[in-house]
Amino acid sequence: MRKLLQQRFFRLLSEYSQRKVSVDELTEAINELATYVTHFSINEQDYSVLLRYFSFGLHRLKSYRVWFEQEKNALFASN
Repeated sequence: MRKLLQQRFFRLLSEYSQRKVSVDELTEAINELATYVTHFSINEQDYSVLLRYFSFGLHRLKSYRVWFEQEKNALFASN
């Protein structure tokens, strides 16, 4: 799981409030994440490990979505 969180995609999401991330940078990070997940899926034979891996990644994405929505609402309210 730790290697998943070390992927550039998740680092960019966590840095979002500190600096502006370009579309190209985010696209490249998504491609790297997709490649990493593909290789991991091909090499991992235990489907329960894969399920936990994907569930963990999905949970992390949902938490970032909630965080972004809260930031957007706070910015909208302050305007």
